[in-house]
Amino acid sequence: MKIDIDGTAVRRQLYRMFHDVDAAGADVAKEWAAHVQKHAVDHVAVDTGFLGAHIDKRVSKAKMDATVGVFEPDGYYGQFIERGTESITADPFLEPAAEDGNAQVPELTRRALDRHLPS
Repeated sequence: MKIDIDGTAVRRQLYRMFHDVDAAGADVAKEWAAHVQKHAVDHVAVDTGFLGAHIDKRVSKAKMDATVGVFEPDGYYGQFIERGTESITADPFLEPAAEDGNAQVPELTRRALDRHLPS
């Protein structure tokens, strides 16, 4: 008795899974960035509202990575609020947001894989 497996079908399925995992990774980066951005906006000190309005996200689906921050040149003072100075007490908003987002990564990953990989 002999049973064969079609190597072409296996390769095709593995190739598809490889691309599904890439898509899931891109989803995780996008969802992480949205979560971190919202958390940072909700927790930034508000004076004029300028800084909170300029907390933005940049996501690269191809690289499966994301960055959240203040990219507007006029928001340079956000670093002083985040880290503090000799005369300003630090009031971090990005670092705690990133820590909270990082804690969400396992769940974000599980959900993304559930959406993209065949059951």
